[in-house]
Amino acid sequence: MKNLLDTIVIRYPEYNFFRSLPDHEKIQYLFEVYDMEQKKISNNITNGLNNFFDELDIPIPGVEFDSIEFGANKDRVDIMIDNENIVIESNSLKAVRCMAYKFTETGYIIQRNTNAEKIFQTDKITRYLRVFKIIGQSYCLCYS
Repeated sequence: MKNLLDTIVIRYPEYNFFRSLPDHEKIQYLFEVYDMEQKKISNNITNGLNNFFDELDIPIPGVEFDSIEFGANKDRVDIMIDNENIVIESNSLKAVRCMAYKFTETGYIIQRNTNAEKIFQTDKITRYLRVFKIIGQSYCLCYS
């Protein structure tokens, strides 16, 4: 049987976040990851995640996350935006495409990043996941 520490997987974005933390926060982060893995094994992950996010009182700077309902079927679309990327995830391909078009209409100049999508494929929950690199932002776009 595997040790609990052997089951913990840290992906590249999480590792970069860990490296950016001050030394005193690195230990706290490791304890939180260990605690989350314990709760995952005990099938109490939902309550553990709710408690974890309830305890957070400081928002992560530069990252926005939103989950909205789209269309008549009320398909759920999860969107995460940071300074470099936009991640759109949903069970409806139409909803993903529509949200990408909405970002383009609001002035974002984006390009699909398939290499980054491969990193997220192992952790995705929904059927469709698209990662777009933000090339720039404009206030007026002409489609011609």
